[in-house]
Amino acid sequence: MKIIAAIIGMGIGQKHLEAIENYKKSRVKIICEKDKRKIKLLKKRYPSKIITDNENIIFSDKEINVVSIASFDNFHYKQILRGLKNDKHLIIEKPMCLNEKELKKIHLLLKKKKHLKIISNLVLRVNSLFKYFKKKTSKKNIYYIEADYIWGRKFKLYGWRSKIKEYSIIHGAAIHMIDLVMWILELKPINVSTFANDKLTKNTKFKKNSLVVILLEFPNNILVKISANAAADHEHLHEVKIFSKNQTLINNNFGSYISKNGQTYKIKSNYPDKKNRKRLIQNFIDYLVKKNDKLIVNHQEQFDLMSTCFAAQKSMLLSKKIKIKYL
Repeated sequence: MKIIAAIIGMGIGQKHLEAIENYKKSRVKIICEKDKRKIKLLKKRYPSKIITDNENIIFSDKEINVVSIASFDNFHYKQILRGLKNDKHLIIEKPMCLNEKELKKIHLLLKKKKHLKIISNLVLRVNSLFKYFKKKTSKKNIYYIEADYIWGRKFKLYGWRSKIKEYSIIHGAAIHMIDLVMWILELKPINVSTFANDKLTKNTKFKKNSLVVILLEFPNNILVKISANAAADHEHLHEVKIFSKNQTLINNNFGSYISKNGQTYKIKSNYPDKKNRKRLIQNFIDYLVKKNDKLIVNHQEQFDLMSTCFAAQKSMLLSKKIKIKYL
């Protein structure tokens, strides 16, 4: 199988293009972008590609077998449905969709289209430091984890994110840390309690909560605190602490560490390891081409993650603990 791809949205979609183009003879044929200024630049930068503002061209092109959806969050759902109905494999920027109703429809359609695969771009799974954390962690001995997504780029809140009614930093930021923890533990949380405020953004264009704190109860009496802090005056950071019986693993803005027997040792780390992020998309290409590679994130994991995020959102809105229901 030869990969002929199309990309919708050339913000983060630029990174998708870099991961796909010329990898295992894959190529991007069509780029769809709505911003007219970007279109002019893209035509100069990629003269051999079809540059358009019309996504219909992508879904009707029978040669295209992979579509990368890197559009604004509120467009993902309809583009996923169109992609699946037109027999395209899909690479999707998180979140997959914005509510449970949409998630159920995607789930049902994928059951009918069993030959198709989708992948959410959950890049922390290919981060070399967090792969090391997973390897060094004995899941039996963990009792508490803290995983904090510190946004560090407040200006991003005031663009398209402020205009989407259902936008949530749970789906746009905390989702990465929830996935990281579920991946490390290889477990699904049972209950969720969410707390939030808009203290630093309520008088801005972003009329939504800009800080959320999520408490997850996992099997084996493991407690996890997740936060997404979009209002912080701080560098962008994935701060993680994994507490187990005999050690603590730490990543913060001072570096990466392991604490054992009362002593703390620095870990050599490439964090944030941005060069390795393309590996998730390239693993997806390997799977499609060879059919024998294991996907870094499978369908069920993606649906379990979204179910957890929606339960966290529900807990925030209702101000009560929610039992998570999985598809």
